[in-house]
Amino acid sequence: MVNAIKNSFTQLSAVNNHGSVGYQLLVVFIAFGYGGVLSALPLEVFSDRVNYLNYAANSWDILVRYWSTGLSVGLFNEPLWLLLNSVLAQVFSPETVLRLIIFGSAALVAWQVLRQDSRYFFILLVFLLLPQVVGYHITGLRQGVAIALFLTGWYVQKRSWRWLLIGMTPFVHASFFFVILLLALTGIARQLKLATDLRTLLFVSAGLGTSVMLGPFVAMVGARQAEVYSFSTANVSGLGFLFWTAIFFIMCLQGRTFIRQYAFEYGAVVFYLSTYFLIEVTGRIFESTLLLVLMAGLHLSGWRRQLFIAMIIGYGALQYLLRVREPWLGFGAT
Repeated sequence: MVNAIKNSFTQLSAVNNHGSVGYQLLVVFIAFGYGGVLSALPLEVFSDRVNYLNYAANSWDILVRYWSTGLSVGLFNEPLWLLLNSVLAQVFSPETVLRLIIFGSAALVAWQVLRQDSRYFFILLVFLLLPQVVGYHITGLRQGVAIALFLTGWYVQKRSWRWLLIGMTPFVHASFFFVILLLALTGIARQLKLATDLRTLLFVSAGLGTSVMLGPFVAMVGARQAEVYSFSTANVSGLGFLFWTAIFFIMCLQGRTFIRQYAFEYGAVVFYLSTYFLIEVTGRIFESTLLLVLMAGLHLSGWRRQLFIAMIIGYGALQYLLRVREPWLGFGAT
C-alpha cells in the first residue's frame, strides 16, 4: 500500500505556472487577507462554536480520556487536533485559539491554491469563496486544518516532508483516512495499468464497501463519529449528484490521458457518486479532496474547461442564493 500511495504522487502537475515574483507577493497578501477576514468574524454566530471553544479550553483532558480508554480510541479520535488546541491553550484564551486556527489554516489553503497557476487567478479566487471551502474555516475547523496540511504535503517537493504532512492529516480530521485510501487505490490502479473502466469499477467498489463497512468500523474503534452520524441512507436532494455526474462525464470526455494524469481527482468524484445516496458522511470525505478536484478541472481543454468553469461558478452562485435567507448564509448557529 505504501508503494501504491507513493506512485499516486506522480500525478503532480508539471504544467503549473507559478507566475512572477510580483504575483507570488500578491498571493501572499491575498492569503493573509483571506485568513484575516475569516478569523476576524464574530465567533459566537457560527454553528458548532460552543464545541470548538470546548476543545480549545479542555483538549488536554479530552486527549487523556481518549488515550486512557485504549490505543484505537486514542488514534481514531483526532489526537493531533486535540494536541494543537492544547498547546495553543497554554498561551492563549479559547477565543484566541480559535482565531489563530482559522487564520492559519485559511491563509495556508489560500496560498497553496492561488500560487499554483497565475493564469487562472480569478477562478482560483472563486474556488476559495465557494460555500464548501469557506465552510472549512468557519464551521469545520478540524477539516480546515487537515486540508491545509494535505495541500502543503501535496505540493511540497521534498518527499519526506510530503509523507509526514499527509500522514498527519487523519489525526487532525478522520476523513483523511479515506483520502489516503483513495491515494492508495490510485497508486494500485497505476501500477496495474488499469483501463479507465476497470479504474472506475475499483473506485465504485471502494465506495460501496465504505458505505457498508464504515458504520461498524467506526463503532469498533471507538471513534467519536459513532455518536455524531447515523451512517445510514443519505437524505439528499440529488442536485449535487446531478452536478458531479455532469463533471464526471466532462472528465471522461477529456479522454484517458487526463484520467491517468488526474487519477486521484477522478477517483474522488467516482467514490463520492457511488456513495451519494447510500451514506451521508462520505460528503465530508469528498469535501477534503474538493480543491484538488476543482484545480484538476482547470487542466481540461477547450470547451470542456470553459463549461467546467461556468458550471462551478453557477453552482456556487446557486448555493449562495439558496442560503440567502439563512443565518450568516447558512453558516450561522440555529
